Amino acid sequence: MWKMRYVARRYDTPATYVLMATMIAAFVVDFFSQGRIAFLLAWSPSVAWLKSDAYWQPFTFPFAHSALGGFLGIVFDCLLLFWLGASLERAWGTAKFLFFFFSSGIIAGVVLIMAPSPALFAGMAGSFVAITVAFAAMNPFAPMIFFIIPMQARVMAAIIVAIELFGNSGRYGGPLQALLAIGASALYAYAFTTRRVALPTLGSSRPRPPSGPSIKERFDRWQQRRRMRQWQRRVSKIDRPEDLFKDK
Repeated sequence: MWKMRYVARRYDTPATYVLMATMIAAFVVDFFSQGRIAFLLAWSPSVAWLKSDAYWQPFTFPFAHSALGGFLGIVFDCLLLFWLGASLERAWGTAKFLFFFFSSGIIAGVVLIMAPSPALFAGMAGSFVAITVAFAAMNPFAPMIFFIIPMQARVMAAIIVAIELFGNSGRYGGPLQALLAIGASALYAYAFTTRRVALPTLGSSRPRPPSGPSIKERFDRWQQRRRMRQWQRRVSKIDRPEDLFKDK
């Protein structure tokens, strides 16, 4: 019985392990081929690419970790997949997670096709931010450890977005292009997770799950929390209970 449960837990995220294994295998082959594999797998979303025949590159660039300086990139990508990607796959299922993984990166590249400075997508460009934002949207208050600093998942997502924007803007073609691509992937991840974007369920008569709260409902909840905090501050300042209901 114990062995069966262990196998079930180990193999409940097959896509995560396949993606990690493919990244590592492509990196090793690229290392011994002196970067030739990464050149074939990387994607440069531009008008010139539209005129080429390399239409597989939007699906292969997540596996293009260059042997020259790409070791840390593949380490961080695999760690993110293992920690956060596996959680998304357990929550969504393998098919939906794979669709999200590839579509989030493709959307980040599509918005840059007409950009003046060509980008070079290699590694989890776009999808790195998308996975983090999706996990934070699903579990905003989940306790996380960023290096050695404990924080909530929503705070970690904001930090990772800032790191990707200010630290890796070069692979997007520049600061403005990075803002457009990262913003598009982050918004897509949030909408996908909060069911603003839903996959059609073919051959199923099950009703669609309800969407998340509307903007008005979110605003009303924010006002309620603000009034509650004001009340708590007022209570903390009184000396006698009867002073609570006196005018300010």
